Amino acid sequence: MNRQELRGRPRARSLLLATAVSATTAVALLIANDALAGPVRGELNLPDDQVNTEEEGPRPYYWNAWNGFLEPRKRTMNPQRELAVVLTGSGVPNPIGCEYRIVGGDLQPRTIVTKGGASVRIENRDGCTHELQSEGIEGFAPLATAPGNARAINIPSGGPHELSDRLYGHIHGWVIGLDDLVACATIAPDGKYQFESVPAGEYTLTIYRDGEEVTSQPVAVTGDAPLAIDPITLE
Repeated sequence: MNRQELRGRPRARSLLLATAVSATTAVALLIANDALAGPVRGELNLPDDQVNTEEEGPRPYYWNAWNGFLEPRKRTMNPQRELAVVLTGSGVPNPIGCEYRIVGGDLQPRTIVTKGGASVRIENRDGCTHELQSEGIEGFAPLATAPGNARAINIPSGGPHELSDRLYGHIHGWVIGLDDLVACATIAPDGKYQFESVPAGEYTLTIYRDGEEVTSQPVAVTGDAPLAIDPITLE
């Protein structure tokens, strides 16, 4: 072995060591980023005369329209159905906590905010078949979805696109595709909402109702402790 080879060996070992340290550091940073995650919680202040205090479950929707026998009930807000609270930003390939369903004879939520260009899955938790459709989305034609099954369809970026049920005229909603969707909140009947396990980062919190943006604000998630957002008042 010549002197040049001997001189090259320590250098090679140094390069290997530096590479190993860099890889270890990258893994550590990735783990740290994953660790810096926690629930994000907030509360929506709703008008007292619009809050629906009924428990979740099937509701007699025919009470909301005049049928010749029963007086229509006063319109109230069901936050779980009428509102969508989402986070948008970067760094999350698959949105967190986003679930969409038909339950109790209606969409929940009525405004479906999903990842643009991805497939959305709408589960039928009713005891009857539904045929959802949207004229504004290619390929979203009426298709029978039996109880316990789900309808999957690719949603383009943009919107809102109107959504309806060919079999039940009272079912009406909207679909919005966001390229930078990060997470969807779980909303309680009293307006409290929560995002689970949101990675640390800078985001925008947006609230939708009837397919339209109601309000938005920046949100910074910086640690693994719960983050409490100041209450938001809706008109």
